[in-house]
Amino acid sequence: MKHLRNIILLALAAAMVLSLLGCAPKEQAPAADTPTAQAPATQAPGDGSAMKLTMLVPNNSNQFIKFDEREEYPVWQELKALFAAKGLELEFELIPADQYPTTLQTRIASGTDLPDIVCLTPFDDASAMDLANKGTILPINEIADAYSDGTFNSFIREQYPFMAQLTTAPDGNIYWYTSIQAQTYQGKPAPTCRVINIRKDWLEQLNLEAPKTAEEFVSVMKAFRDNDMNGNGVADEIVTVDTSGDFFMTGIAQWFGVGNYLTSVDVVNNKIVSPWYQPGIQDYLKYMQQLVAEGLMDPDLIGASYEQTNQRMVENKVGATFDYCMQMWLEPSINAENPEFLPIANLDTGYEPYIIIEPSFFSWQKWAVTKDCKNPEAVAALLDVLYSPRYEELTAWGIEGQTYEMVDGDRQLMEGVGGAFWEQNAADRNSPGSCLWAGCVFPTVSLYTMESQFTSRPEHKNEFQKSVAFQKTVYPDAKYCYMAIATDEQNQRKAELITDLSTYSSELVTDYILGRASFDDWDKHIAQLQALGLDELIAIEQSQYDAFLAFSK
Repeated sequence: MKHLRNIILLALAAAMVLSLLGCAPKEQAPAADTPTAQAPATQAPGDGSAMKLTMLVPNNSNQFIKFDEREEYPVWQELKALFAAKGLELEFELIPADQYPTTLQTRIASGTDLPDIVCLTPFDDASAMDLANKGTILPINEIADAYSDGTFNSFIREQYPFMAQLTTAPDGNIYWYTSIQAQTYQGKPAPTCRVINIRKDWLEQLNLEAPKTAEEFVSVMKAFRDNDMNGNGVADEIVTVDTSGDFFMTGIAQWFGVGNYLTSVDVVNNKIVSPWYQPGIQDYLKYMQQLVAEGLMDPDLIGASYEQTNQRMVENKVGATFDYCMQMWLEPSINAENPEFLPIANLDTGYEPYIIIEPSFFSWQKWAVTKDCKNPEAVAALLDVLYSPRYEELTAWGIEGQTYEMVDGDRQLMEGVGGAFWEQNAADRNSPGSCLWAGCVFPTVSLYTMESQFTSRPEHKNEFQKSVAFQKTVYPDAKYCYMAIATDEQNQRKAELITDLSTYSSELVTDYILGRASFDDWDKHIAQLQALGLDELIAIEQSQYDAFLAFSK
């Protein structure tokens, strides 16, 4: 166990998506690579009656493949058969995704007539632990220890102990089960990443090389605009980045060596840092200010919703954007003929750049068992299904001969199946389970090889991914994957600090980018961040990181 934990820690330090999170499908490694539990399977109740469970979950399928239509999908029938073999009967209370956080808060606050299982993903660790302390949610490790057939316990404690590492509370219990991801390349832990993606087709039409410096990026974006690459007669070709948080998770900040959150984990030096103290921060803000001043970024999109930003994509106005290097969902959304994106990274700015890399092994999202659950045996049976090799196969791959085939001993999605073909897959009712249920109703279990993705990606994306597969991680994405769950006291203090700090940090970044703040007042602004508790937050998270490292030894 200690050896495996050390391997996983090295994988985290070397780091890798999710694509995302949610219901975007990922091509994963053969489930045959995952050992099966040795304990005998739980049998259905002897009297033939089903063990019923109710679940409150977001209805978060993509725009084509909908969980409401699950009965028409063969892959759902296969999953239902797994549940039936365990004597399980599931009832779903499906809430539209945009209404789910409010509905969840309301139901949890009532404290009565709760479903057996709730998706707690909208709750952060502190809020979830508050429910645990109140007894609203139950320790799933105790349920599994008493009733599991061994599949779930083997998965979380022996095969992928990082899941336990990241979900074990200070009291030693585990209060939620999660989505998990484990990725390899050439047999070694390997990460995916998020970077700036630039329009490859527009570069080729203008006979331009991909930019290698920040200055060249500005020149290329101007060329896109000045040559009216979308052909609408308006100078509206722009770059879009995520401005929903502190404005550091942009792909561009990383060219300047700037961390990706208000506080970031430096896995090279094993310390928590803040972009506000880093050498490249002022030049990064000045560069973003230049993009706005040059008309290459739309100030109206600062703090905009995903829907507003995505509309620019649909209208073929985006010349560059921040996303996963292996993504396949942007191009189909664009109202243009054969658009292509090329991932670029590590542009020269005079600072040491890095790439936002996800851990090769990590867990995310939350599902919990409530105090009103009357059948813990059914919960254990559900967990044994959701972390079984067959579930992973159905989720990642679907059904052999329908959605995937075996090639040289490895699974590969068949032609016309996956992210770029969701609309047709929906029409054919032919899809892996990832689009239908993963990340919303049930967890995503992604145990896959990077090589399996290459079969369904264009060569320019494959070559980029290969070139950065083993690049050293500096400030990884998903920083929570490097932090032990905070104590109650730490959670309380962090809650008191983070809201004001995040709000002020975001407002300050926006003011600098829009030219409303003066760099002459820099020291005053840093002093205000310190007065709001930035240094104290860093110290608290350093203790969480230290506890995470200690768990692995």
